[in-house]
Amino acid sequence: MASLRRAVAWLDDHAPEIALATTGVTFFLLLLGLYTAAVGAGATCNETYPGCAGQLSPIGLTLPQFIEWFHRFVAMAVGFVIFGNALVLQHRFPDTNASRSGWIALFILPLQVVLGGTTVTFAGLVEGGYAPPVQSLHFVAAFAIFAALVAATAWAYQRAGRVGPNASQTALTVGAGAFLAHLLLARDLLFAYTATAQTLYHFAALLGFAALFAALCWNTGLSARARTAAGAAIGFYLGETALTVGLVLVTTPVELAAYVAAALALVAAGVAARTPDRGDRARPTAE
Repeated sequence: MASLRRAVAWLDDHAPEIALATTGVTFFLLLLGLYTAAVGAGATCNETYPGCAGQLSPIGLTLPQFIEWFHRFVAMAVGFVIFGNALVLQHRFPDTNASRSGWIALFILPLQVVLGGTTVTFAGLVEGGYAPPVQSLHFVAAFAIFAALVAATAWAYQRAGRVGPNASQTALTVGAGAFLAHLLLARDLLFAYTATAQTLYHFAALLGFAALFAALCWNTGLSARARTAAGAAIGFYLGETALTVGLVLVTTPVELAAYVAAALALVAAGVAARTPDRGDRARPTAE
């Protein structure tokens, strides 16, 4: 019993770090899924799920099949991590936004699993491979899980008293910088839109979103103008994402609209980062 109590105490002491690690591996999984789709590996497992090409082992798989198999393996592992994270946050921060956000991520997870299976089996039976609506829903569910975990992590650190007075302003600056990189990596703007460039494009965007969202969750000293600008930046980013994840055919007008949305997201994030704080940074807003 003493060992169990020590283990629980250790988990409680490190609950914010556990939440951060969970968010980190989910971030990696999101990027891995986007890379898998970018290289066309998602439909290479002969419409079988959860294994690949009728087997659970990666031995004998082609490189595209291995990429998809690895994506599924990581997704399974991350699912267990998300479950454990929800339990830790519930024990350490019961009935708070931190624990509620952890549970939200967990509750969305089964839907994400079903959509993942549907994308590579039922939808895979349609001529041409993936069905874009299912792919898009798969991404939306994954993004919702990631957003919930970002919020859970931000609030866990705040509840633990480990958010500095300048945290929100620093996060806004990071978000603006990430959105700048995101714009520069936009489809065929400055660089060829290879699978690697596409993954880096999403990396910068998701990092920017996470930073801005965390800043809003902490809300340490942010003025109304900064909060509005950060919210607008997130809104423009989500609008751009809706244009580029398969919901609509990417034509020249759609591509131009995506450029404009990315530029507006950058401008709004820059305004948020450069807006002076309101001078009452010490007030916590975890609840």
